[in-house]
Amino acid sequence: MESYFKFLREYQRFKISDIVNSKNKQDYYKSQIDQLLKQRVLLTETSDIYYFKFVGAINFLEKMIIVFPKYKSIPEKELTYQNKEYTKQLFKIFEKYEAKSVREDNLLAKDYNEEKYYFSLFALYKELIEEYMKNGLYENQKSIYEVSGMGQIDWSKTVNEIQPFFSTTMRPIYTDYYSHDIEEEEENYIKYIQMELLAKATKYFNQFKELGLDIIDLDYHFDDNVPGEISYKIYKINSELRQVFMERKIKLLNLMKEILENLEHSKTNNLSLYGTKNYEKVWEHICQEVFGHQKKWIDQITKPRWKDLKTNVTSEVNTLLPDITIQKKNDFYILDAKYYNCEFNENGKLIGSKPGIGDISKQFLYQGAYEKKFQSEGFEYKYYNAFLMPTEDITKDCEIIGEVTFPLKEFEGKKIKIIKLNTQTIYGYYLNNTHIKNIFDFF
Repeated sequence: MESYFKFLREYQRFKISDIVNSKNKQDYYKSQIDQLLKQRVLLTETSDIYYFKFVGAINFLEKMIIVFPKYKSIPEKELTYQNKEYTKQLFKIFEKYEAKSVREDNLLAKDYNEEKYYFSLFALYKELIEEYMKNGLYENQKSIYEVSGMGQIDWSKTVNEIQPFFSTTMRPIYTDYYSHDIEEEEENYIKYIQMELLAKATKYFNQFKELGLDIIDLDYHFDDNVPGEISYKIYKINSELRQVFMERKIKLLNLMKEILENLEHSKTNNLSLYGTKNYEKVWEHICQEVFGHQKKWIDQITKPRWKDLKTNVTSEVNTLLPDITIQKKNDFYILDAKYYNCEFNENGKLIGSKPGIGDISKQFLYQGAYEKKFQSEGFEYKYYNAFLMPTEDITKDCEIIGEVTFPLKEFEGKKIKIIKLNTQTIYGYYLNNTHIKNIFDFF
């Protein structure tokens, strides 16, 4: 039996027929293909050759396509132990990255909304299940008042609204009284929305069971279709939010609303994506965490100055933003996380994807700016400038494969080292919340 999973590498070329054999099915899923092309998750080389500009999971063409980062060797297309283990690690990285970084790092990014949707459904469904297992279904209660009922006597309402008899000693006697009880609403529309979403979450995570992912196991069934379009359900949740004040309910309502917005985003093509079009951002974040990026140096770098010739007013614009800056005693590190896989062949010729002239010149500018600033303040540092690139082709933690110089007077005596980092080592640091203690070992 053919596996539900297919494995590719980012930028790996393939034909749709490699995934779906039937021509009829290819035509049936044309809307999915068109949508992925529109979002530039899927790109074309020729009319029938495609590749993904995306790392993560996509339910596509009746399959779950897992796309690995481009530095990896081309994987077996079917489910293997190696593919399963790497996918587990990748999902752990995404879950941590989404929680720590994507909301803050991409707020100003052009494609923030797309990135939010790509990451959120997995995390939101998991949060919904955890909330349900802790607190149960959403309940709405209403107060029931009856005259002389079986509930607890409400003396305040009784005294204020019922005329008593008085005894000879003028003590009030109440032959009737108000009783108070709490009743659960039988027709709780919000609860039905939650039940529907829990069933969808179960179905969603069942897709990944074969991978052996460490996901909360919930087998929740809800066969009814809750009436109303997604927009109406969001409207009802917004109405409910205006009437509740309990923090747990507000949090749950907002969670369900965000899931519905996510589903609205992808409903036309029944697509769900978990991952990113910008794995370079993930790699940058991982390197910052592992190497211990010191953000304070970003604010202290020399900035360009803009002068208005009419008013002679000068303003500074912060346009120099190095990825990673670290000061250790008399050493200063300026590191740039690069999602490339360049190599030198046996003849010493540079091959593969590599940083451009803009990346190179910026690294030298960063170093020059810091040198000038610190010298003016009386500090002398030894500078280490490097590109950090991911690889799985080395057994050591790192390997310096080369260096870059720029034969201009302004950059004289400066060099950028090209360092390959063993991703298994680096990812291990990241997932275990540990830092590289001795950075100098990597130089």
